[in-house]
Parts: sequence; structure tokens; C-alpha cells
Amino acid sequence: MKKYLSYFVLRFNTVLQYRLSAVAGMFNQLFWGTMQILIYMAFYKSTYSNNISLEQLISYVWLRQTFYSIVNNTTDPEIRTTIETGNISYELTKPLNLYWMWFSKTISTRLATAFFKCFPILFITLFLLPEKFSLKPPISFYAFILFLISLFIGLLIIATLINLFYISIFYTTTSKGTTSFYYAFFEFFGGGFIPIALMPKFWQKICYILPIGIAADLPFRIYTGNISVYAGLHFIFIQVLWLITLIISGNFILNRLLKKVVIQGG
Repeated sequence: MKKYLSYFVLRFNTVLQYRLSAVAGMFNQLFWGTMQILIYMAFYKSTYSNNISLEQLISYVWLRQTFYSIVNNTTDPEIRTTIETGNISYELTKPLNLYWMWFSKTISTRLATAFFKCFPILFITLFLLPEKFSLKPPISFYAFILFLISLFIGLLIIATLINLFYISIFYTTTSKGTTSFYYAFFEFFGGGFIPIALMPKFWQKICYILPIGIAADLPFRIYTGNISVYAGLHFIFIQVLWLITLIISGNFILNRLLKKVVIQGG
């Protein structure tokens, strides 16, 4: 455990050095969130949704932009490259579990990036924007606590899904095709293209059967009150089940794979 914590701290400190990149990313999230809200406001002028109110949707958009570093589908190009070039062989010589090393790197990178972005965006969207554009406070104290719990478990689930993506690269000579499919699948079923609450009921059920939806979409709907505290508890239980399942299956697949792995490039 101490070894993986060291990887976590090392990666966290490394990402913290890229302050300018984080500031640029913050302005990008603010701009993109503003554009989305303007589009949804125009949409709600001509129609409405029984699934989510405009006020909830505005808060949802800002929360997703605020915590984008945590719920996005970004993978580590360094890890992808080591697998594709065969340099992963050096990692395999270390007395470390490859799965947990990737896991700790993914979490530390996301938390370090979020460290710079979250608080400024929260301050701006809560206090500096006109009321109709602003992020509203959580619907209740219990909803806020469940939101934090769900967001943390969602972060862990996303890390396990990214690990599965890395494992899949072992079966291909390049990650380009896998990356394209993974990004599109993640964005659609995680509510990245459009919020899941705006989807037809049939698609909402499919998204919430899969782990991506309950990892990247659920926390923000709990915060806004679009999903009740009682329903939130139910979905958090499903989150935990998915997390356990993905960790066990990911470790199992990787361990079997490494027994007969063929290193690309030599």
C-alpha cells in the first residue's frame, strides 16, 4: 500500500507543476459551460422537459464543468505509449502490481488537476454570475453529503474503467481505434454529449445500468435534487457493487493476460 501511495504523491506533485495549463483549462470549462447553458435556455423557451427543470439543468452543467477533471474520459498518453512501444516490460520488472499502479496514477492526476480548477469555478459560478446563470446551492444537506460520496465512488469507478481501457491495448497493435470507440462510448453513456436526464426514459435506464452513467452523471443529479436522496442511496449501492465487480474483473483479466503477454516492439 505504501508503494502505491508514493506513486500517488509523486504523480500529484508532478501535475501540480502545470499551473498555467490548469488555469487555461478553467477558462475553457467556464466558456463551454456558458455556451451550453445559453443553448439550453433557448431550448427551454420553446419547449420543456418533465425530467429536469432549467434551474436544475444549469446547476448540473456548472457542476459537470467544475468537476470535469474528475469525471472526464481522459487517459494517460504516457501509459498508452509504454504499452504500444513495449516499454511496459520495464514496469513489469518492478515489484509492483501493475493494476494498482495505474489506478493510483489515474486518481492522483485527476485530483491534482481538480485541485486548481474546482474552487475558482465554484466561486465564480456561485457568487459572481447573474442569478439566472448561477450554480444553486445543494437541495439539502443530505443531498450534498450523498453528492460527495457518489462523486468519490464515481472517481474510483472511472479509474477502473480506464484500467480496462489500458488492458485492451495489450490486445491491439495501436490504441487509436480503441481510443475512438472508448471516448464515444464514454461520452454518450456518461452524459457528456447531452445530460442523461434529457434522454428518453429508455436510454436513461440503459445509461444507469452501465457503470459510466452512475459514475459521471449521478452525483450531479443528486446535488440538484433531480434524483431524490432515497433514490440516490439506491444508486450509490449500485455504484459500490460496480466498483467491486470492476476491480475484481480488471485484476483477473490483467493477471491472466500478463502470463502470456507479447510485448509490442520487442
